[in-house]
Amino acid sequence: MAPPRRTSIALDEATEKYFEELVKGGESQSSIIRKALKLYHSFKGMEEHDLGNVRVYNDMLASGEHVILDLDHLITLLKIAESSGEKSKVWDTSHRMVARNHSEQFRGMSVRQILERLEACNFFRLSQSGDNFILVFGSDELKRFMKVFLEEVLRAIHKDCEIKEDLTKLRIIVK
Repeated sequence: MAPPRRTSIALDEATEKYFEELVKGGESQSSIIRKALKLYHSFKGMEEHDLGNVRVYNDMLASGEHVILDLDHLITLLKIAESSGEKSKVWDTSHRMVARNHSEQFRGMSVRQILERLEACNFFRLSQSGDNFILVFGSDELKRFMKVFLEEVLRAIHKDCEIKEDLTKLRIIVK
């Protein structure tokens, strides 16, 4: 095995601070740089993606409370719920209860932060106009699902908002 190649690097002030924090953990400088380079090499294509969303996905999936579900499967399940003889039980009881339970996770978050987290789940595309938000949906089923969910969540965390429904959109007016 060939001896490791030595090289020198220049660190800016912020990067040097990170480096020093890592070294204080007891790992060698060489080991830290090797691990950082391996990680960068593995994920270098991630630069073009929103790393904030990657963190959201990691947080949600790591807890085991969430799953990745194809949107076609979700819409199919929503259509089944809609056509069920238990329709009112599904929407008025179960879905609203789940939404209220989720509201606890959203406490302390702004309306924008909540919507950005839900957008990361691909329920809708989000845009903002002043203090108001526009949610664009790919299906009526998802729009209804999110309208009920947001009504409950926003009410439970005492956010004064009005939700207006258009053909393919929900508009959230923050008061």
